[in-house]
Amino acid sequence: MHRDRPILWSTTVGKPITDTHMVQSLNRTATLWTDLETMRVPGIKSVFIPPNSTGRFWAVVSVEQKYPGHSNHVANAVISSTTGHYGLKGVIVVDSDIRADDWDKVMWAMSVRYNPATDTQIITRGRSTPLDPSLPINAREIVGRLLIDACIPFEWERKPIEIELDEDVASTVRDRWSEYGF
Repeated sequence: MHRDRPILWSTTVGKPITDTHMVQSLNRTATLWTDLETMRVPGIKSVFIPPNSTGRFWAVVSVEQKYPGHSNHVANAVISSTTGHYGLKGVIVVDSDIRADDWDKVMWAMSVRYNPATDTQIITRGRSTPLDPSLPINAREIVGRLLIDACIPFEWERKPIEIELDEDVASTVRDRWSEYGF
């Protein structure tokens, strides 16, 4: 099947996730990563604009930090980029041990590496889009933005270490689970 003059949606329609949200997520993720590379922001490991954010309103970036303030640099670069300056409401930056598209681990990082009082920046005036349904129909030019730094600070001398259950102990517990009477 083909069409001589195909119709390609250029915006998302309806509640996520639809095919247009997926396309928007894929192309905006790619352009944002390219923007960050073009801006020569070092250490970027992965980038993701989730389709469930309609493929446009939130971005997650994983970074291998190289210097103090690096994660903050990344968040600000995202909203200064060609892709991120228009309509983006929030950026979440995570350490390089977490893939930007691993939502479970992003949530974990926000739970154990993020302090809202010190790791949040609120930008009160960012360029919006007329497609933002959270804003009044007659006031869709300006949107607030949230920058979330869910990284362990580079400058900390004593960084927290992950503690995992010993696999032998976990295996023993799984093997004997029925004996425990729970």
